[in-house]
Amino acid sequence: MEKLAIIDMGSNSIRFVVLQIADNKAYSLLYQEKESIRLGQGLNQPGQLSDEGMARAMTCLHVYKHIMEVMSITNCMAVATAAVRNASNGDMFLKKINAETGITMNVITGEREAYLGYLGVINTIAMKNFLIFDLGGASVEMTLVQNGEPVHSISIPIGAVTLTEKFNLQNNVTEEALQDCTKYVRKKIDAVPWIQDLDLPIVGIGGTARNFAKMDQRATNYEMSKIHNYILHAENFDALYMEITTRTSANRKKIPGLSSERADLIVAGAVVIKTILDTVGSTEMVVSGCGLREGLFFEYYANLYHLDKPRFDNILSFSIQNFMGTLGSVVNTTHIHQVVKITGQLFDQLKELHGYGPQQKVLLMTAAQLHDVGKIINFYNHARHSAFMINHAPLYGLTHREQLIASFIAGFHHGVSRKTLRAYRYADMISSEDWIMIRKLSTLLALAEASDLTYEQIVKDIQITIAENVVVMVITTTPGATYNAADYEMKQLTKQFKKEYGATLLLVWK
Repeated sequence: MEKLAIIDMGSNSIRFVVLQIADNKAYSLLYQEKESIRLGQGLNQPGQLSDEGMARAMTCLHVYKHIMEVMSITNCMAVATAAVRNASNGDMFLKKINAETGITMNVITGEREAYLGYLGVINTIAMKNFLIFDLGGASVEMTLVQNGEPVHSISIPIGAVTLTEKFNLQNNVTEEALQDCTKYVRKKIDAVPWIQDLDLPIVGIGGTARNFAKMDQRATNYEMSKIHNYILHAENFDALYMEITTRTSANRKKIPGLSSERADLIVAGAVVIKTILDTVGSTEMVVSGCGLREGLFFEYYANLYHLDKPRFDNILSFSIQNFMGTLGSVVNTTHIHQVVKITGQLFDQLKELHGYGPQQKVLLMTAAQLHDVGKIINFYNHARHSAFMINHAPLYGLTHREQLIASFIAGFHHGVSRKTLRAYRYADMISSEDWIMIRKLSTLLALAEASDLTYEQIVKDIQITIAENVVVMVITTTPGATYNAADYEMKQLTKQFKKEYGATLLLVWK
C-alpha cells in the first residue's frame, strides 16, 4: 500500500490531495484541501509575488506538511504554475518553501501544464475530438485534441486574477472596461491560428469553468450536484454572461451558484471563456472536475506499474475495476463474473425483442458488474444502496444520464421495485423512453442474478428460441447440478418478463 500527496500551487488557489494505492492497484482519494491564496495578485505591476500572497501560501503549506507527517506520507509531488513561473522572485519563494517546510516544489512550463490537464481529461471523459482550456489565475492553457491525441498546445499569460487587476473588473464593471478587456483577450486568442472555427466542443478545466456549471445547474434546477462531465450549452452560458457582466458588484454576488470567493474574478473569467467559445464556434462546454492534479497522478500510476502510456484505452472499464478494487472482499467476484456472462447472453439473444444496441449494452453490463456493491453498506436492501453508489461512484466514460440509467438498472436486479423509485431522488431526470429501456434491461439482469441464486455458477450456457409470443430459454447446467432454487427464482420473474417484452417465458433445464 502506498500514499501519495499532490500539491498544486496556482495563481488563485492552492490544492492539496492525498491518494492511496492499495496492493491490488486500486487507488482512492483519502484527503483534499483547497484554499484561495491569490498568489498572482499584484503580479501585473512589479512582476513580483506579493508578501501577502506568499504568506497565505506558506500558511497552507505548513498545514499540508503537518498532515503529511500525521498520515506518514513521504512521497509528495508539488508543482507551481503561472504565478511563480512569471514572477521575478519565484525562485526565491521556492527556496523559502523548501527551507521552511522541506517540500520541494517544481515550477512547470505552460506546455507541461497543458499536457497534464490533457491527461486529466482524456482519462476521465469519453471524447475524442475537442479543445481543452485550463483557465487559472494568471494564464490559460489550451490543447487541441484529435482522435484522442494532443496535436497542439499553448499557454497564454491571461488569467482571471491578472485580467481582473489589469482592467479593474472586481467591483462594478463599466462598459468601457469590459470592452477593453474583451479586445485584449480576443487579440491574444486570435493569435492562435489552430483554434479558429474548429466547430468542436470545448472542455473547461479550472474554478471558473466549474463555477459556471454550478450557476447553470441552479438556473436550470438540475437535481444532481455532480460537476465533472457536466454539459453547459452555449446559449445558457451567454445568458449567465449577460447577468454577470451587467449586474452591480453587490447584485452579482446574489447569483445562485456563484462562489463568494470568486465573485470578484468571475467577470474576467467569463470574458476568456466567451472568447474561446466564440472563436472555436462551439455549441457547448463540457466541464471537467479533473485536470492537472489527476494528470500528475495518472502519469505517476502509469510509471509505477510500467504501463505503456499514462492513458487508459477503456476508461469506463478501468474505472469500474478500480472502484470494485476499493471495496475489498465485500463483493463476490466469481458471482459477478457469472452474472455478467449470463446477462450478456440474454441481451444478445433477445435483441429481436428489445431492439437495443451497443451503447445500451454498455449500460447494462456496467450495471451487471456493479449490481452488488451496495452490500458494503447493508446486505438488506442492497439493490437500492447499489443504485445510489453507482450513480455517485467515480465512473468515467459515461454521461450523467447514462450513469444514472446504469444505476437504476442495477437497482432493479431483484425485480422492478416501487421502493427504489420512492427512495431515489433522481427518478424525475429520466425520460419515459429511458424508463422503458431500464425496465426491459433490468429484467435481463434480474434473470441472470436469479440463475446464480446459490452462487454455484451452475449455468454453463443459455440458448433462446423465439416463436410468436413465446420465448423458450434452454438452460444448460453442469452435470449433476441441482437447479431447483434457480428455477424457482427465475420463474418469479416470468410475469415481469411478460409485462416488459409482451411474450411468455418458458424455462427448459438440461
